[in-house]
Amino acid sequence: MKSIYTGAKQQLSSCMQHDSDDTPPVILVANNDYNHQQHNHNHNHNRSNHHQLHHNGYEQPTSLTQLTTTTNHSNSNQHHQHHHHRHHSRSNNNNVPNNSFITAVTTPITGTSTYETLQRPFKHDRRRGQWSATADFYFACTSHAFGSIIFSEVPVYAMIFGGVFFLPMYLIAIILYAIPIFIIQTFLGQFSTSGLISAFRVAPLFKGIGYSILLLNLISLAYYGIVAAVPLIYAANSVHTVIPWMSCDNAWNTPNCSTHSTYDVDELALDPHATVEFFRYIILSDDSSPHEYVISWPVLCGTVGVWLLTLGILLKRVSFIGKFFRCICVIMFAVFLAIFVHLLCYIKLDWETFVSYFKPTLSNSFNGVLGGMRTAILMSTWLLGPGWGNVLTLASHNRFHRDSEKLTYWVSGTHVLLAFMAMICGRIAFDHFEDHVGFLHFHFDEEHYMQFLYLCFAYLFGSFTTLPNFWCFLFFGMIFLAELSAIIIQMMSVLTALFDEYEQLRTKKSRITIALSLLMLAVSIYFCTKKGFEHLDLLPNIVILSHLIISIVLLLMTTWIYGRERFQCDLQFMLGKTITSFKIFLIRFLTPAFFVLSFIQTLYFLERDNSPTALVIVSQCVIYAIAPAYMIYKVCQTNGTLRNRLKQCFAPHDWHPVDADNRRFYEEIMGVSEMLVMDGGEENCAVNA
Repeated sequence: MKSIYTGAKQQLSSCMQHDSDDTPPVILVANNDYNHQQHNHNHNHNRSNHHQLHHNGYEQPTSLTQLTTTTNHSNSNQHHQHHHHRHHSRSNNNNVPNNSFITAVTTPITGTSTYETLQRPFKHDRRRGQWSATADFYFACTSHAFGSIIFSEVPVYAMIFGGVFFLPMYLIAIILYAIPIFIIQTFLGQFSTSGLISAFRVAPLFKGIGYSILLLNLISLAYYGIVAAVPLIYAANSVHTVIPWMSCDNAWNTPNCSTHSTYDVDELALDPHATVEFFRYIILSDDSSPHEYVISWPVLCGTVGVWLLTLGILLKRVSFIGKFFRCICVIMFAVFLAIFVHLLCYIKLDWETFVSYFKPTLSNSFNGVLGGMRTAILMSTWLLGPGWGNVLTLASHNRFHRDSEKLTYWVSGTHVLLAFMAMICGRIAFDHFEDHVGFLHFHFDEEHYMQFLYLCFAYLFGSFTTLPNFWCFLFFGMIFLAELSAIIIQMMSVLTALFDEYEQLRTKKSRITIALSLLMLAVSIYFCTKKGFEHLDLLPNIVILSHLIISIVLLLMTTWIYGRERFQCDLQFMLGKTITSFKIFLIRFLTPAFFVLSFIQTLYFLERDNSPTALVIVSQCVIYAIAPAYMIYKVCQTNGTLRNRLKQCFAPHDWHPVDADNRRFYEEIMGVSEMLVMDGGEENCAVNA
């Protein structure tokens, strides 16, 4: 620990801003002799203050001390020698506030005590757990971003129309947009060891965003279980001797069902293919019942199975969940690599065909190329996964000095590689379906973001001449594991946020986990109906638009309001290495420019697609209503003038590492002057730097 302390001081020496006369920062210490002399004088006053603190919801520390200031004259590698002068102490005594707690005003970086803003001190959940290995964070984030969305029609059409111009824009968006937001979320989670509500101690005025994220995750979880249930249904049906979607001998098939492998491009209508009829049977789009709330029983059974598996995993410790992600991620990687190699060999992809994939289909159409580039910008948000703030939650289980920046680059590189491989597979599946079945949007009425995956890929693997059942099971089983991982991580974000913020819930973790999972299962039943399936196509639009709004708030909060210097110094202290100012410059200035472009493109696609706006409006109002309402509430609950209230609400409260040693080193180096209030059972420490 001493070596970490020494290294941190060396790395952060450039962050400390001293006076021109090299005066060291002021250090707050407890002077027992002075406290003993002043005990009788302040006894009645402290007792009245304790009554006031108890009235406001505070817990009394094990001891109250009068704090005095001394000057540190020792080297950073030596013990501090504190010198107390009678005259200096007497002058400080005149400025001691009523509640016997003071904060330093002579240090370059100061913090605001929780007692100044009538807040409860944050109490760390010591049983929240950590990843058992460094790689667990990497595998969890990678499986989180490895979902069905990268196998959808979006990247395929981006390649078709954008061609070679698509890839550079996609990589630029990853570097200048997705990675910075990933780093910010990782910083907030790992530094504070808190979930998506408590992590906003860095700027308490924005804590309402945490509650908005919590509700958005709950809204998406209500129907995201269906997204995981559908690939489970396909994987289960692929073990049949005859694959159901490759045959017309099933109860759901119509008299006009066809298994044709060739078609006339000039025909205006085609008999429905068996693959299409199976998909329609699953989502009830061809149901002739006048009732809109008829239930798809296969999807309902799959949803029950998904939530029971999710519940079983969530009841385990974080170390076990990390090992679970590690295992299924390795399985998914191995399966996908096998599928990719076998697919290339099956179609005998040559170099000329491969190069043609990166030629814009409409080479003379500027709008087509521009559309592909627009899509590339939006695709970079997939690195953050389908939920909101989930990277923050995953990072909160990292050990404090773990090099999460390097892991961020590994996660980003892996995601880009997987997305590129998925785009190649998608293009092959698209061409194969077009050659043998027909054009999706010309011949079929389904306008559903899942249709490409469950029509093109299902037909592609079902048409294999060797082991079609095996390859179908591997592919859809892989998709199921990816979606199951996303649900588990989103539920972790919700539960972790609740347990970190509300201490009284920590003793009821199992009961709350079971109750919330069963509640999500009950709500998911609606989305197993014919009417409920109509809302599933809104998922990508809701996710992208909400990602943009939340991410821009996180960026402004950390790099502008909290401050560039403090953000950079905190990163250096947490990671134990130097973070160049150039990286911070990119995050502060170039990333917002990409936000503007992405926001404009998202609004453009929403208007172009004429998506139903009811659910989108409701989900966005969660952000627009809850966050401002909490800001107003926060300002009203703070004492002082309006300017002082805003200043206190923007200032970080209890923002420090939760580990006692790391906190002591951090406050000594950074100059954060805040009384250390330890959890029950530990002696109060009044030594602050």
